[in-house]
Amino acid sequence: MGKSKVLIVGGTGYVGRRIVKASLEQGHETYVLQRPEIGLDIEKVQMLLSFKKQGARLVEASVTDHESLVDAVKQVDVVICTMSGVHFRSHNLLMQLKLVEAIKTAGNVKRFLPSEFGMDPARMGHALEPGRVSFDEKMVVRKAIEDANIPFTYISANCFAGYFAANLSQMRTLLPPRDKVLLYGDANVKVVYMDEDDVATYTIKTIDDPRTLNKTVYLRPPENILTQRQLIDKWEKLIGKKLDKFSISEQDFLASMKDLDYASQVGVGHFYHIFYEGCLTNFEIEEGGEEASELYPEVNYTRMDQYLRVNKQSRGEAMGKSKVLVVGGTGYVGRRIVKASLEQGHETYVLQRPEIGLDIEKVQMLLSFKKQGARLVEASVSDHESLVDAVKQVDVVICTMSGVHFRSHNLLMQLKLVEAIKTAGNVKRFLPSEFGMDPAQMGHALEPGRVTFDEKMIVRKAIEDANIPFTYISANCFAGYFAANLSQMKTLLPPRDKVLLYADGNVKVVYMDEDDVATYTIKTIDDPRALNKTVYLRPPENILTQRQLIEKWEKLIGRQLEKSSISEQDFLASMKGMDLADQVGVGHFYHIYYEGCLTNFDIGEGGEEASQLYPEVKYTRMDQYLKVKRRT
Repeated sequence: MGKSKVLIVGGTGYVGRRIVKASLEQGHETYVLQRPEIGLDIEKVQMLLSFKKQGARLVEASVTDHESLVDAVKQVDVVICTMSGVHFRSHNLLMQLKLVEAIKTAGNVKRFLPSEFGMDPARMGHALEPGRVSFDEKMVVRKAIEDANIPFTYISANCFAGYFAANLSQMRTLLPPRDKVLLYGDANVKVVYMDEDDVATYTIKTIDDPRTLNKTVYLRPPENILTQRQLIDKWEKLIGKKLDKFSISEQDFLASMKDLDYASQVGVGHFYHIFYEGCLTNFEIEEGGEEASELYPEVNYTRMDQYLRVNKQSRGEAMGKSKVLVVGGTGYVGRRIVKASLEQGHETYVLQRPEIGLDIEKVQMLLSFKKQGARLVEASVSDHESLVDAVKQVDVVICTMSGVHFRSHNLLMQLKLVEAIKTAGNVKRFLPSEFGMDPAQMGHALEPGRVTFDEKMIVRKAIEDANIPFTYISANCFAGYFAANLSQMKTLLPPRDKVLLYADGNVKVVYMDEDDVATYTIKTIDDPRALNKTVYLRPPENILTQRQLIEKWEKLIGRQLEKSSISEQDFLASMKGMDLADQVGVGHFYHIYYEGCLTNFDIGEGGEEASQLYPEVKYTRMDQYLKVKRRT
């Protein structure tokens, strides 16, 4: 009781999502800023909705709309900003000045924690160009905070383990090296490595603590102050072998900056200050600072040997069930397939493609799969031999590479996977990337959207020509894209006042919770009834018209929405002048909501219906799904 109310700005980011979780876990009434800029980013929208499900409140406001921002700030006691300052992503640090203005206007905030979470910018006035921009901008924000007499706490979290420890501090990778490791100088400079969840835990601990008011809190838990050599030693003990070490001098390291792109130059500069200068540990904490692990000794922080353990290959045993390889496991569908495969007791392998590079979200997702018991298999879709080796380890291959029209369009890359499966000769079942409308029913589809269906049919032909056993999954409409928004285009959230009907809104559609799609998919892989068939996901209570879906929402919110309708002719005419992605979307919506392409045919001899095959699955009804969309 008596804990501060907290608003988190940037809650869907790498640090932000952890801050939200920690705030909720520590019993704070937690608000998350929902910015209109997220648009059609399904991952961020679903993350926001998951926060609501956990008890957070979403507050709609834009950083560029002063009035809405002031209204948001007035609802809380503490504001924490986690807007990105990472050099190879968005660089929004100075947007915090608008937040400072809103806090100043509101006049009620007891503590503001701006987006810092790295090196202490007050100690980086000497930093190299171009990387010093992050520190300079953070100091601009600090000055604005202090000039406005806003109470503050600055968090200096040092090196996030995901970026600096998991890879043994190697640049250009986020995974640990297997054979060789580069040392910076003699590698005996002390560095501070922090588990990101611990950063969030300590951050929330500070907000009601008078000892941290108007101070910088340094996260320096003693067992995580390590040299690069000590970090490598921990990894070598875990894997049971020594790595081949070679060193780069300070001069050569700085010289390597020449001719690099901007982002890489920033990275080299930051690594120089950390691993050669020792900027994280070459000073004593003074009167204006505190050390987090001394303030909060009750926090059982993650040591780096514990952190590194998840990078070791874990092995799971699944008695009598097929071994499964998921290709595209970090995607919207793929991550759910991995989860369902593990939950249903399959020995699960996830393809780890070198193309992920420095995508920290995907790398950490892969590592989380390992923590849950999955095995990572390194292979590239463009390297036939590595792909064959991966396929030979399993019985079933499931591909979830994206075919969504406004994201990457990689469907025909599956032909390389088909070739690998054909060469390997051991696969008992292949499930290609389908998961939408049945492409065999879409030969009449409108251009340009028909490309999705045409490419899926090309892949099907290759599978069948190679006599590869298959199951095709027709999952119809993902609820995140089609139900959460009451089937409105250009938004992923439900309308508040007005809703557009497609014609009379009475065409039957099939809406599917994405986790249920994964559950049913994994159910099919060892089922002889699904062999060489299309499995349609048509659970009866989720076959709804658009009007029925809207009625469910209206019952939940306790009021009627104003309805308008668009005719078939006007809807098709709206395609004119749109960009390609929007034209594809209009075409797909036309087939679903005017033609009724999901339900205007009976399942024939070559198909099965999932809820009939697996009546034990308690699938999510759409009133349950929509419940989380209500404002808490």
